[in-house]
Amino acid sequence: MTPEVAAPDPRARLAAIGAADLVVGVPGCGTAEAIRAAAEAVARAVQPIAPGARIVVAHPLGVSVDEPDVDGAPRLLACALAAPGPLPVVTDDPHDPFRSLFTAAAALGARACALVGAPPEQIGEASLGPLLRPVLDLGIDLALPCYVRHRFDLLINTGIVYPLMRALHGRRVRCQIGVDFAFSERLFAGPLQTATPARFGRAQWFVSEAACAGLQMCQSNLGTSLPPPPDGVDVSTVLAQVLGSLFLDVERTAACWQRTRGSQPVQTIGSAGEYVDGQRTVDTSGMVESFRLGYRNLQGVWGRVLPPATLLELSRLTRADAGAFRLPDALWARIVYDFALGHRLRVINRDHLLKAMTPAYLAWAASFVGELGERDGAATDARVEQLCAAFEAEKPYLVSRWRWPDRFNP
Repeated sequence: MTPEVAAPDPRARLAAIGAADLVVGVPGCGTAEAIRAAAEAVARAVQPIAPGARIVVAHPLGVSVDEPDVDGAPRLLACALAAPGPLPVVTDDPHDPFRSLFTAAAALGARACALVGAPPEQIGEASLGPLLRPVLDLGIDLALPCYVRHRFDLLINTGIVYPLMRALHGRRVRCQIGVDFAFSERLFAGPLQTATPARFGRAQWFVSEAACAGLQMCQSNLGTSLPPPPDGVDVSTVLAQVLGSLFLDVERTAACWQRTRGSQPVQTIGSAGEYVDGQRTVDTSGMVESFRLGYRNLQGVWGRVLPPATLLELSRLTRADAGAFRLPDALWARIVYDFALGHRLRVINRDHLLKAMTPAYLAWAASFVGELGERDGAATDARVEQLCAAFEAEKPYLVSRWRWPDRFNP
């Protein structure tokens, strides 16, 4: 079956289709041929997962095909596969693939929807099954991905996103930076449907929204790697992008996370994520030097964000030998919490604040990599668990500063 690609009015096409069991978004496809290939791959993959299901495969980002752009706006394309034949459907926001996907799924009354970031040749039952089966068969509302990775991949997730979100919302979800997710109707037609536009574009808020709504989530091992970031993107830019979205979500959900204590594991489908074989040498000397340079040049900024006691500990760290360069977990947790509070209070321009965190992050990364060295994946997991425990133990510090910032004004 070859899906049709078309660009009619999105609301009219949703009304024409009427209903679907599953809606699968494939925003990573950039051409009509790729969209067609992805739609065919989704159809083959979903058949053994949900036999006879009516499937809509949507491309929510917008691509021009066949006809010229209208008033300079890109044509928005999608594909639908349904018995007895294909139907087109279109979503209508090229800047917001999540909202487009949720709007289409809710309008069609779907049981579940998924976002798949893999290219067409990597879409299959092995990658879609671990995401869709928990939602369709186990009553899970949010399935998040676990990827095959090296121990030192995704360090922003390891050092900030995971321990922070776990401490705040009490759910032990290892990987929250990804491109593959599945959602239940309870989630996409409920809390996610009413989300404000500012919260879209990053995936961390899926966890906070589901947790605050008391919904169930799991992490699924996909057996694939996360696509590499675009070339030429520096760590400061990536960190600012991730933390900007993350800190906004921390502020938005403050009433919820202040009531949460401790953390609980979530169901894991397969392993919690595999490490690739082989060792990777990571030179931390550049990270350490960037931290020392940042400490010298950012005193004015850091002094408005971090308490004097923290600055004193960082000063001592600048004089540490390479072999003894260790940033304590409790100190790192308080630094992350202080930057989240500084972002909320707008102590300086938010963009400047986020980028000013880069040298501190590099100090943590150098400490983490230097401590683990060539130790195995089990040791890495144990070390991450220790880090997360420190974030949980230091959470009262954040709660106190959040409620009474003037009492803790550095």
